[in-house]
Amino acid sequence: MAAPRACGEYIVSRRLTVLADLARLRSSLCGLLFDAAPRLVVSVLLFVDEVCLNAFDRGGFPVRVTLLRATDPHCLRIDISGLHLVPPHRPDFMDAERAHAGWGVTYDSAGTRIWAYLTLPMPEPARVRPPWSELAVCLPRNPTLN
Repeated sequence: MAAPRACGEYIVSRRLTVLADLARLRSSLCGLLFDAAPRLVVSVLLFVDEVCLNAFDRGGFPVRVTLLRATDPHCLRIDISGLHLVPPHRPDFMDAERAHAGWGVTYDSAGTRIWAYLTLPMPEPARVRPPWSELAVCLPRNPTLN
């Protein structure tokens, strides 16, 4: 489910129950970050993959992943929650020259929640959303991202 909000924000919320759901989540994430640098997109994908694949390996599915792309300020918020989540390694997007980025882990009675927040560069005014980046459509297979 992807929903635009009144302020120009986009929210993608997925409940992953099988590994194939992760591919659809990755396509939506690439759609959200259509105007970001490829290195940033890959580091965010690796962060989400590491958490979700560790949960899959430990039998920790279902996992709930929520992505929020805000336009003012330009940022991305990632929330991943589940019963048996393992904290990931330090994400690459933390090492970039970025004004604001952070991530963390919280534990409660419902399980574990891993979150990340990062600012995104201002999009170029002339750059338009490519037709393949619509959130309701899966991206073409890209061996560097899939």
